[in-house]
Amino acid sequence: MSGDRQAWVVCLTPNPAWDVTYGVDRLDPGEALRVRSVAARAGGKGVNVARVVRALGGESVAVAPVGGLLGPAFAADLEAAGQPAALVPVAGALRQAVAVVPEHAGPDDGGHPTVLNEPGAPLTAQEWALLVRTAVGLAEGASVVTISGSLPAGTTQDRFVGLVRSLREAGCPVHVDASGPGLLWAARAGADLLKPNRAELAEATGETGLAEGVAALQGLGARAVVVTDGEKGLAAFAPGSTAPVARARLDVPVQGNPTGAGDAAMAALAVSAGRPWAERLALTVATSAAAVLQPVAGEVDPEDVRRLGARVLAENLIDTRTTED
Repeated sequence: MSGDRQAWVVCLTPNPAWDVTYGVDRLDPGEALRVRSVAARAGGKGVNVARVVRALGGESVAVAPVGGLLGPAFAADLEAAGQPAALVPVAGALRQAVAVVPEHAGPDDGGHPTVLNEPGAPLTAQEWALLVRTAVGLAEGASVVTISGSLPAGTTQDRFVGLVRSLREAGCPVHVDASGPGLLWAARAGADLLKPNRAELAEATGETGLAEGVAALQGLGARAVVVTDGEKGLAAFAPGSTAPVARARLDVPVQGNPTGAGDAAMAALAVSAGRPWAERLALTVATSAAAVLQPVAGEVDPEDVRRLGARVLAENLIDTRTTED
């Protein structure tokens, strides 16, 4: 699934979390709810990406700053799962992210999960520098580096731009899934691929049009951009192109827990780097949909990916291979 050569992906999570998923019958605000199931594991968007890369047949290493009382549990969970990791010790406490997933739709939630994200502890200058050195050291032998999720409190533009540029100078393509200022900072740093959803693109750039938003990112220095648009699927924009070069979507959307769908998409884009855009987006749509079928983020069943791949509608709008790497 990962192409002619096995992908080796470094998955950086600047602001990791201990993920807790509560399953409930229905989410009724203001009421006492009975929790039917609980799952807790090492998380954060980049950790989810790392897990899915391995499910797709690639190799990955999760890189994250981890400290506090939950730090040992975080490390032990990754070790138990066989997930290679480079965890940078920090003084700040690991945050928690709690997802409440209803089995049945309520009048206000439409059946969608409610996620409570704690803020992450700030990193000192020394801790940030160690995180950068760790990621750069691993990037020298990688096929792709991904940077995913929110940023620790106090992260500056200089820090984030310096991180992306250092990774690119190590000779590795850098893919970024960020929102708000982080998306703009990644563009300024010349990220090889950005993956915003349509709302994140509009919020960060102030442009409601897809082409205009992509042009704004590329004007700052971004190269390829892949925009996710819910049930409408994905659109890929090659470096310097404000018209999509390919699109893909599932014939009929799947129902389930969408919490990890974007992370699964990042994993698929990483393992398929260098392949034609339509083929690449087809794998990304199938992998993202397969993640929706799982009760927790960071998991896909390869059989689901294969099965859903047959239902993807994908087309090259311009005959080109991917060029961001």
